Amino acid sequence: MSSTTGSPPSTPSPRRWSAFLNTFIVAGSYLLSRVLGLIRDIIIASQFGTSLDLSAYRAAFGVLDIVYLVIAGGALGSAFIPVFAAFLTKQRQEDAWRLASSVLNVILVGLLVTCVLIAIFAQPLVALTVARGFDPENQALTAQLLRMLLIQPVLLGIGGLAKATLESFDRFALPAIGSNLYNLGIIGGALLAPIFGIGIFGLVWGVIGGALLFLIIQIPGLITVGARYTPTFRLNTPGLWQVARLLGPRLFGQSAWQINLIVIISFASVVGEQAAAANAYAFQLMLLPHGLVALSLGTVLFPQLARHFADGNIDTLREIVLSGIRSVLFLALPAAVLLGMLRVPLIELLFQRGDFTGASTMLTAEALGFYAIGLAAFAASEIIVRTFYAMQDTLTPVLVVVVTVVVNITLAWLLLEFGLAGLALAFSLANVLEMIILLIISRQRLGAFGAGFWRAVGSMAIATLAVGGALLALLTVSTPQLPFLQSALIYQWPNDFAMLGLWLACAFGISSVVYGGITALFGLSEVATTWQQLQGIVARLRR
Repeated sequence: MSSTTGSPPSTPSPRRWSAFLNTFIVAGSYLLSRVLGLIRDIIIASQFGTSLDLSAYRAAFGVLDIVYLVIAGGALGSAFIPVFAAFLTKQRQEDAWRLASSVLNVILVGLLVTCVLIAIFAQPLVALTVARGFDPENQALTAQLLRMLLIQPVLLGIGGLAKATLESFDRFALPAIGSNLYNLGIIGGALLAPIFGIGIFGLVWGVIGGALLFLIIQIPGLITVGARYTPTFRLNTPGLWQVARLLGPRLFGQSAWQINLIVIISFASVVGEQAAAANAYAFQLMLLPHGLVALSLGTVLFPQLARHFADGNIDTLREIVLSGIRSVLFLALPAAVLLGMLRVPLIELLFQRGDFTGASTMLTAEALGFYAIGLAAFAASEIIVRTFYAMQDTLTPVLVVVVTVVVNITLAWLLLEFGLAGLALAFSLANVLEMIILLIISRQRLGAFGAGFWRAVGSMAIATLAVGGALLALLTVSTPQLPFLQSALIYQWPNDFAMLGLWLACAFGISSVVYGGITALFGLSEVATTWQQLQGIVARLRR
């Protein structure tokens, strides 16, 4: 929080930004974040490939993420914003800023104590968890990187509360900019690492710099809204326990999910010391369409769902939910086929250069092919989970997440002998199970989905299978002339880059025509909606 002597506004100003502009900012931020994340991974791949140093860096982040998510991140905004905004609306500005100060102080104490303990016990901690399969030298490197990176959750924790505060005033621009500056910091660290000869430590300084930028960029916004800081640590501060009550179930669910990721990283380190880095590349590629499709749409739909539930409009709520699931599946299903069947050429095009070798590509592709299986289910679950939150039910999705995590870890252990393919398959199967459970419970809460919904999903599935057949035929015809489409060991950078890019463009074009044509024949409304949105984007670009 930032101290200021200015007079605070009496209430947040929802009209400062129109609903359309706020939606555009949020969706645009997700898009830019995913693009920058992809650029970041491309640069990191060129500099570090799937080296042991990068595996140690990825492993250290497994511990780092759970520190941030459990104490200061993730669900904090959804618990803090309603209570903080309610104080402002009721003209209780002093209580609002005292609450913000108390939450900040609790977060800081929790983060500092946790980070000091982790720094002291970093060596045995990583040896028993994320770096279990590493040799002693790489375990020591993982512990060293973890100790250096522990400043990041502190900076992100303060920045996350600043973000939630600004969003309470309908100020979305600075938090959106800050989130992307974080990625730019890491990109800068990766680019400067070879110049200064600091290797993997360049990424560490990039992370710290990005986290600092994320916090600093939001300070002017806090001053503008009249933020005031009070050095108080009273646990009876009005609203503090209400925030804790709202935070509890979601925090538990996120903790379970993060523990799940740590276990997967630990299993990957057992598969091989380069496997942790390769698994991270594959997982990030799967998250790219998930973020663009599911997270963006879920963010936009969430306020609508909450309003309709509050008004008791269950029929309208069900209609929006089903429309959201259909929209997500309409894009996620073909994306899954493209990722799965074109995994080798996609990874070659994006990453294979510098220290990212053909062997790195094949190792990453091994995981990506099986992560793609669960993409559509993973994306659809995002919409359903937001529906439960909108209905003020945070417990049900948490219980489902716990079941999913237990299944994922169990399957990963059983399939570990199959390497990264087994770990990725376990993740996908667990997420398919999660989607099925959520759909069953949603039907009980909202009523029957109707034949129209299932016909639409069936039509999308048929069109997706047709895309798979078209891509298989294209690969069969093309591979004799372009053998690097199947084996990255043959691909030569930069000689084959232009031809590979042209071929992938043709593959995407053919897939779009096949998928769009078949879904149009089935009369799916998503075809017309998508076409109208594309026309709108083109029209705005021409202005």
